[in-house]
Amino acid sequence: MSRDQCLKEVEAQFSLIRDRVRGVSNGFSNGFYLHGPPGISKTFTVVNYLVDNSIPFEHVLGHLSGSALFDVIEENPDGVIVLDDVSAIFGEPKALQILLAALGSPPDGSRIRKVPYRTARGTRVVDFTGGIIAISNLALDDHRNGVIAALEGRVDVQQLDPTPEQVEAMVFKIAMEGPGGVSAEECLMVAEFLVRECRRRGTRLTIRLFVDHALRDYRMWKAGGLENHWTVLVRATVAKAFVPQRRIDRGTPPGDPLEADRQVGQAICKGFSDPMDKVRGAHEQKEAASGGSATDHKNL
Repeated sequence: MSRDQCLKEVEAQFSLIRDRVRGVSNGFSNGFYLHGPPGISKTFTVVNYLVDNSIPFEHVLGHLSGSALFDVIEENPDGVIVLDDVSAIFGEPKALQILLAALGSPPDGSRIRKVPYRTARGTRVVDFTGGIIAISNLALDDHRNGVIAALEGRVDVQQLDPTPEQVEAMVFKIAMEGPGGVSAEECLMVAEFLVRECRRRGTRLTIRLFVDHALRDYRMWKAGGLENHWTVLVRATVAKAFVPQRRIDRGTPPGDPLEADRQVGQAICKGFSDPMDKVRGAHEQKEAASGGSATDHKNL
């Protein structure tokens, strides 16, 4: 499939997301639940639409207790609330009950939803007319809570899970725009290296991996003062992000990894007499084990 076709297909998904956000912000829908793997622009798409259309919103990121959720609703009774990466909230019964009340549909057909919060000191109630957008890495069903079925019936749910080809197409599209003060030509060079490394390692490519890591490493290297070439930094990041992590000891039985390393060292010493040759041989062995080349960055 061509890169243009990949972009067309993934843009259709983003278009649906923007329409769902529009529905919440205009009061046609009480809530929207967006889920998908991390680093693929879920939050960016939602927040960027709200900002571009001058829609006031409250962006809450991270852990949120039931009482904190009620406080946010109380402070934004008629606004759009974006709950970002707050999966833990779906495991807290009190928070779920607050969400159910905030996302319900009043029998009188009005937009006013009574959201109560009961404590030992009494009950606080908010007349909520706004909307809630929840963004998570988990599908709604994955929370495995009996109340989830009731919640799912009150919000629109959409998954964003582009294929690897579609993610690559998005990365190259971003690169051609030259983000972060880096020229398009340089961005494309970084994108090509990152894509190649992710393919080689079996690491999932993400927008975040390109924008927040690879381009950042390139800018740091270009600014000067680093001990390593930018490709070394990117390669280290890709290796760290590799899932699943596993060790492969070629030619040795599973068991003691230190023994495998000793065997490699002995083979190197036997094969080279000059000390510098031994060092180069060790480096080449290490690169061969990871499937890379010690001189890749020199050829870019």
